[in-house]
Amino acid sequence: MRRNPALSAIAALLLTAAACAHLTEADKAREQAKASGKYKVRLTEDAESVQGVCKFVRSIVPDNDPIISPTKGQLADYYRVEGVLIGADTVLVNGRTGEAYVCGSSPLNPDGSRRGAYAAPPVTPPAR
Repeated sequence: MRRNPALSAIAALLLTAAACAHLTEADKAREQAKASGKYKVRLTEDAESVQGVCKFVRSIVPDNDPIISPTKGQLADYYRVEGVLIGADTVLVNGRTGEAYVCGSSPLNPDGSRRGAYAAPPVTPPAR
């Protein structure tokens, strides 16, 4: 069976465009997390206040980051940014590892706002 080279080229172009769009959205989310979302994440070392009370999301291991391993001074911001990107509002810090938890009513968006099940209805001013 012979394949049409034009169709293969179009398919490759569409896949490339989709991949670029995904990377652009990921970059936007990371910028929002760095600008405002990280300030909504609480760092704690008190395991009793988090474990068993909040929902565990994921472990954060900065030494396994393929792009950059943060220094000791950058570690707190790193935990906050990575935590808000995965929706956590609390990160339990234990040395060079962290555990992300959701302790609030719902996970966080990269900008620090709460994710809702549905969009909030528009607010209408009261009739006068």
